[in-house]
Amino acid sequence: MRTGLSRRVSVSVGIVLAAAAVTPFVAPAATAAPRAAAPAAGTATAPIPVPFLATGGRLKGAGATGFVSQDADGTARWTRYADGVSTVIEASSLEFVTGSASDEVAVLGSTWHQNGTSSVTFRDMASGAAPFTVPVDNWTEDVRGVVGSTAVVDKAEGDAPVRLAGRAGDRNVTGPDGGLYENFYPSDSLKGTMLGWGVPASGGSVVAAVDIATGRVLEEYPIKPGGGVIGSPSFTPTHVAWTEQRDGKLLLVSVVRGTKDITSTPLDHGAEDGVEGFLVGDWYVSRAPSASTVTPLTARSLTDGTTLPLLDHTTGITRAPDGTVLALGTSADRGSGVYRIAPGDGGKATARLIASDGRPGGDLRPLTYTGSSIPATIALDGVAKVPLRWTFSTTSADLSVTLTHKRTGERFTRTLRPLAGPGAHPDGSLGLDWAGEFREGDGEGLRAAFNGEYTWEVTARPWNGLASVTATGGFTVVRTTKAHDYTDNGSPDLFARDKAGELHRIDTRWDDATGQLVPAYDWDFSSTADRGYGAYDRLESVGDIAGSETADTVGRDAWGDLWLHQGTRSNGGSSFVPRVRIGTGWWRYYEIAGGSDLTGDGRADTVAVEDGGDLYLYAGTGDASAPFAREKKIGFGWNIYNQVTAVGNIAGAPAGDLVARDKAGVLWLYLGKGDGTYAPRTRIGGGWGVYSDLVGIGDGNKDGRPDLFARGPQNTSYFYAGTGDWRAPFKPRASTRVGVYREGAYGTPYNKFA
Repeated sequence: MRTGLSRRVSVSVGIVLAAAAVTPFVAPAATAAPRAAAPAAGTATAPIPVPFLATGGRLKGAGATGFVSQDADGTARWTRYADGVSTVIEASSLEFVTGSASDEVAVLGSTWHQNGTSSVTFRDMASGAAPFTVPVDNWTEDVRGVVGSTAVVDKAEGDAPVRLAGRAGDRNVTGPDGGLYENFYPSDSLKGTMLGWGVPASGGSVVAAVDIATGRVLEEYPIKPGGGVIGSPSFTPTHVAWTEQRDGKLLLVSVVRGTKDITSTPLDHGAEDGVEGFLVGDWYVSRAPSASTVTPLTARSLTDGTTLPLLDHTTGITRAPDGTVLALGTSADRGSGVYRIAPGDGGKATARLIASDGRPGGDLRPLTYTGSSIPATIALDGVAKVPLRWTFSTTSADLSVTLTHKRTGERFTRTLRPLAGPGAHPDGSLGLDWAGEFREGDGEGLRAAFNGEYTWEVTARPWNGLASVTATGGFTVVRTTKAHDYTDNGSPDLFARDKAGELHRIDTRWDDATGQLVPAYDWDFSSTADRGYGAYDRLESVGDIAGSETADTVGRDAWGDLWLHQGTRSNGGSSFVPRVRIGTGWWRYYEIAGGSDLTGDGRADTVAVEDGGDLYLYAGTGDASAPFAREKKIGFGWNIYNQVTAVGNIAGAPAGDLVARDKAGVLWLYLGKGDGTYAPRTRIGGGWGVYSDLVGIGDGNKDGRPDLFARGPQNTSYFYAGTGDWRAPFKPRASTRVGVYREGAYGTPYNKFA
């Protein structure tokens, strides 16, 4: 039984499926195009524009009225010769599109749990006839190729016959003697006949011509034992040709059809080289694909061995149904695009540009990597974006970037296509401005990147079709400890306790596109830290009081005991070590607020308001066994407030600050002096009584200033960005999805935020 997710589509090089066996893609919706009467394939005069092929697209097949191509981003198109109108072909992520040497486009589909083709759908791009689908058992069958509206299907194992399936129904490939064929790989087709390499049930290997309508083999040309078909068999009304490897040489073998007149000619390629080729008249037009050098297109005469240069570089060739060949390539004097290869004066093969991608002949030198400007250490404190730049010998290339966090394997990936968007820079480099985030691909799923060591890998794919170049390196991301960062990624984490007593950690990120604080994973929480938090009547994030360089949380139970939940650099996992009791008698406090450095020693401190209104300072020690110094009374009359919040240094003073809301809903600012005391209070504004929770969340928008989160009525929440100005410490509020509970999604609604 076959397993895995890779497709197993066996094809010969010359048939269009050779160009189609690529990574599946997601194409946009089809763009409807008005139909026009298309002239014969060879009657076009001026080249039609195909700018979508300028960045390294692929030719997938040719019909009588148009051709199939695939853009560098995977989008498949059908383009008409007559007017250049291009139609995007719909395909899902489990499908890929190929031509069939006709105006039929074949869409090969699969299933997520299988590695073979499960269906072939034919779409007639000329007539607009209804699509026709051939089912394939991808457990037991392989698609060997498609020709016209017919798929060649073979059993993956065993000696079952090859079947032809399509609009004309099913039929088996049958030899001249009536015997069945066990394998057949189509490679060329002309006027209802397909040519390929096959294995008859009687044994041996042959090049065979098959009538597509009946499945009957019309001609057979035996392959000598000890040789193998290297290039695809091709034919004209007068000749058949193929390549064989013999005695370390690559031979072009040609036969006059209807005779045994066989000629073998050594080719100027090593025996290990594959060759893509088709006969055009009496000329063998071929290219020897190379991963690192220019691949010219040449023609060799079957009559006198004369060799003609056709194109300076090609990325693929395919057969058109009129016997000509289409090639995607470059000529130094005529530019880049799709060329038609056909007999010209005296029957010589000639190349004519029929579709231009707008590029001149271009530089056909191989791409080289010349360096990067990636710093060894990237400090992300207060930094919105970091430029990551790489330099190659040209900017005419697409760039794939992968950043990998070594400890967790989390990745950021991005593909840059400078012709369609940003990626190339004035200094001649390629790269991006990294926002310090993880992101798989070009879609959603962003979240702040962890601190620590990273590797980077970039692959530049030049538009001229030559070899890609990959470079690697590394850097380290560092940030100072943040008050509300429990996951070592610099972004604030908000704790939300639900009515069932479960504590949920909501990792946040700043969305540059919308200017909003949003949940990192686009849902309410990323993990449940622990259960049983309903036992606490007070729950507070207090910053790093235990010396672990990660924020900690304290909870007070009904007996008045205070418990420390020490944070760990968990990289997205459970955020606390087992709790430790750190105090008793805390029942006398009705407000606890922590996270600001009030004493100026670099450690987070905590304040508590006694029922009588006295304010006490608990300075942080950095010692997990005794995280607070002895209490110190620093104020009185604070029982006029029903909410006290430590917000960090929001106003530009020497130390952390507090905000306090009175019973009338007025919010007051207390500027820290850095010695554990405060300057006289300043009125911030009224109307704050609508909020059930005020949380000094830390720096949510990456501007280096601490911010405030507010939980509003009717399942709403708001973000107040800090300004650094004590006279107006917050910008106007902005709505946010952070902490917004979705009914029925994750249990019971939230009743406390910290």
